[in-house]
Amino acid sequence: MEDKGAVVLGKVYVVGAGPGDPELITLKGFFLLLSADAVISASLVPRELLDLIREKVVWEGRLTGETHREVVELAVRHASEGRTVVVLKNGDPTLFGRGVALCREVEARGVPCEIIPGVSSLTAAAAKYKIPITEGGRPLLLTTARSGGDPDVVVFMPEGSAVGLVVEDLYGAGEKVYHGRPRGRPALVFILRRKERDLLLGEGHDGHIQEEAQHS
Repeated sequence: MEDKGAVVLGKVYVVGAGPGDPELITLKGFFLLLSADAVISASLVPRELLDLIREKVVWEGRLTGETHREVVELAVRHASEGRTVVVLKNGDPTLFGRGVALCREVEARGVPCEIIPGVSSLTAAAAKYKIPITEGGRPLLLTTARSGGDPDVVVFMPEGSAVGLVVEDLYGAGEKVYHGRPRGRPALVFILRRKERDLLLGEGHDGHIQEEAQHS
């Protein structure tokens, strides 16, 4: 027999609000913001966006190590009561800011969570000042600073790029790929390929993780 008193589980969305211009949030992120039951907002989100849904905001502040746990608990509680929760983050949730960690912890508590990408200040600044990031098909190499240990490495390259040359460019002449990781250091490799489908995600060669995305 159906339990009419049971609450349907809600869902948490971690949404990227973009680099500061309220018009640079994605359509999907904007529509989720308007339809959400509860909104948890980071401190650097554009005021113009929050003014549209001010009555839905249940928490607003800076996401730090101290407030992270509070935000997770709040998101889980509202979603467990059947609400759609949007955690609004400036920029893109996967670049700093604890967006991925928050989503993983929410899922670990049995609540579904989805990350909605946002425009990063990296590409927004390049667009504003007309700075080509990958002009001429050259690869883009990013490293993120960490306290202790080797930095995280992210490599973006067009299809057909020589991985060995990219490794030498990153770590110096003579460096080689060792089981897909330069000198044993972890790296994410994103290779852009023209595909009919929007997105394919799979395990790449040599232990790299590769993402094949539509590119025009």
